[in-house]
Amino acid sequence: MSPVLAPAAAALLLLTLNACERAEPPPESTTLDTDTVAIVNDTPITRATVFAYAGLDANTDMPGMENVLDEVINLELLRQQAVAQGIDQESDVRMLLQSIKTNLLASQVIERHVESIEFSESEIQAEYDQQVAAMDRTGYRTSHILVESEDEAAELIAQLQDGADFAELALEHSIDASSERGGDLGWFTPREMIPPFAQAVAALEPGHDTQEPVQTRFGWHVIRLHEMREIAPPSLDEVRPEIEDILEGRALRTYMDELRAAARIEFAERPAQ
Repeated sequence: MSPVLAPAAAALLLLTLNACERAEPPPESTTLDTDTVAIVNDTPITRATVFAYAGLDANTDMPGMENVLDEVINLELLRQQAVAQGIDQESDVRMLLQSIKTNLLASQVIERHVESIEFSESEIQAEYDQQVAAMDRTGYRTSHILVESEDEAAELIAQLQDGADFAELALEHSIDASSERGGDLGWFTPREMIPPFAQAVAALEPGHDTQEPVQTRFGWHVIRLHEMREIAPPSLDEVRPEIEDILEGRALRTYMDELRAAARIEFAERPAQ
């Protein structure tokens, strides 16, 4: 199923689009066949439609199919009511339907193109090596004291400068769960930290504290850097899905570039600014 629409929404869309695009009115009488599970005012509802609404393959067993069928019947009745009221002919509705249809079809093209792509082990290994080479592998072991106000953080910094014990202040004042460990956060790499926090840590020397309060969305931090070391990169198996996502994204950009290069794209003259 396309990531653009949930199964139920996609099924409703298909019901609506099928009705809007029907070239001829439905026959005066319709009989049940092996694939038709209900007829609503001469409009057949197929097993495939019901299973698509549920987001399932039509060849599988679906417990509670009657309840799902009732939902699809209700949707069809509402669709028919919208058509009877002329809602389907309103310009904004038709534009919205066309936009959703375009989005759905585009997503299907992308999904099928991605499924057709196979990356060799050497391509995956080469991308992994490139990502590791570009990775900042410096690890930092830090502690912090998290408080709600800048003034409180500044006061704690002043106490540290006067010789107060960092762990004791963290235990007494920090609102973070790490307070029970004296504020110890363990080892982190920059990409695992919130940017303002990471920038403050990177500017410290081991054994030193921040001299100004550091603000993040969690509050105000006083940070101590204990030590630094090089962190081993994750193994290829650990990050294989992420590596494949990178390769797929690059392949999709290439695919789009090829489509644009082969297309005739014209722009209307834009008014002067």
